[in-house]
Amino acid sequence: MKYENPILTGFYPDPSICLVKEDYYLVTSSFEYFPGIPIFHSKDLVNWQQVGHAITRKEQLQLSQKIPNAFGLYAPTIRYIAGRFYIICTNVSPDMPKSGNFLIWAEDPTGPWSDPIWLDLPGIDPSLFLDDDGKVYYCGASEGIFACEIDLTNGHCSSPKKIWNGTGAADPEGPHLYKKDNFYYLLIAEGGTGYGHMVTMARSKSIYGPYQSCPSNPVLTNRSLPNSIQAVGHADLFQDILGNWWAVCLGIRPLPFFPRKHLLGRETNLVPVEWYGDWPKFGNEGSLEQVVETSAIQSEQSLETVHYDDFQTTIGMEWNSLYEYDKKNVHPSSNGLVLQGQAADLNQEANVSWLGRRQQHFDFSATAKFKFPDLIDKEEFGLSIYLNRQAHYDIFVCKRDGNLLVGTRQQVGPFSNVKMEEYSGESVYLRIVGSTDSYQLYAGMDKNRLTKLSAGETKYLTTEVSGVFTGPYIALYATGNGQDMKAPVYCEWFEYQQRNVQEENHVS
Repeated sequence: MKYENPILTGFYPDPSICLVKEDYYLVTSSFEYFPGIPIFHSKDLVNWQQVGHAITRKEQLQLSQKIPNAFGLYAPTIRYIAGRFYIICTNVSPDMPKSGNFLIWAEDPTGPWSDPIWLDLPGIDPSLFLDDDGKVYYCGASEGIFACEIDLTNGHCSSPKKIWNGTGAADPEGPHLYKKDNFYYLLIAEGGTGYGHMVTMARSKSIYGPYQSCPSNPVLTNRSLPNSIQAVGHADLFQDILGNWWAVCLGIRPLPFFPRKHLLGRETNLVPVEWYGDWPKFGNEGSLEQVVETSAIQSEQSLETVHYDDFQTTIGMEWNSLYEYDKKNVHPSSNGLVLQGQAADLNQEANVSWLGRRQQHFDFSATAKFKFPDLIDKEEFGLSIYLNRQAHYDIFVCKRDGNLLVGTRQQVGPFSNVKMEEYSGESVYLRIVGSTDSYQLYAGMDKNRLTKLSAGETKYLTTEVSGVFTGPYIALYATGNGQDMKAPVYCEWFEYQQRNVQEENHVS
């Protein structure tokens, strides 16, 4: 049966996976977004459902607002050891009281997850390995790859020992250890996170080395290939319930223009693996394909295209806040999502009333219906396609000099292009329509007859132009632009759906 990569579309990088009985659990990086470290579940490896987050409480840790975008929670690893789920991760928030590597655990992957045990170890990309004798080892990246024993009850570690420097490419990181046929296999990422990204492997009879490099390194990469998925790396190797070998890894899908740029962030992919003698072969002769045909997959892949939310009782797991969740100013209600605007706007290093979900398709439509009170001057609410506080396109309603206005904003670095016109009414439909080359911004009082107000090029919201490690969010927001809003606005409902461009073109 065929399946299609990515298996998680949109900004879901640095995947790690574990199998418990007949259930697969997968986690990814989440950087500055809260709740942090999304957790997914699957029975068949190609259909995934989010079941929770590992970081859900401010008491667990804090994500800094005063650091560049794309800091925060890096590269978690999930493992199941002695009846408990463990996640080990790095909080890159250097100005926070608690920053660095930490360990959390749960009896159930849906939570609750423990408070962190902070680890006195350097670097990033930590991983855990359970050996046959019951000892657990920590493996991390800091000027090469190192390992040490770790006590999971208290986080105490032995002295770290350098075990491998990789094959000589830049940035050896993302290590994972495995054991097969009495050999320790070390899988790492090299080459940086761009188009030279790759996966390499080495093995040793001793966990501390010396490690012998695989003669066919890199074992997985799409560098210098015309494949539709690029920058493939940061893999985690595992066996399914039938004993078949696989890996999950990250990759990007560049826009179909030159020079290459990618929009949706780094996504999660699934790669079949087969062992030939002492070493594994990943994918198609060491490369990742977008469409994979294999008898090891028995389920049909379902590609969800519609997400509707009326925010009546809860906020779904697909939604995130920036830095922390502010229950006072953003929460569900019988009238829809409450957005109580604060003084900060989308460009500032401060708490902003903002709730977003990932853009997961190049071609999509996102529509929100808002009901709002009589605004006072400077107050504003809207719908944003948001990469970071220096790169976002917004469609909004605001009050300026006593006039109610509907407008659009294209924020790219220090430059802001704003257009506004008069508006009347107590409710509004706002819509963003995305494609590979543009975002089109619409507004109006009738959802079936919205007016296009402006459009912005997608290239300015790509990693190569404006970002680092994340991807675009579609966000609902409100701000008093220097003051708290007098009264909240309500998002009565929100809908996101993938657009079938070929079908639309055929109809037109």
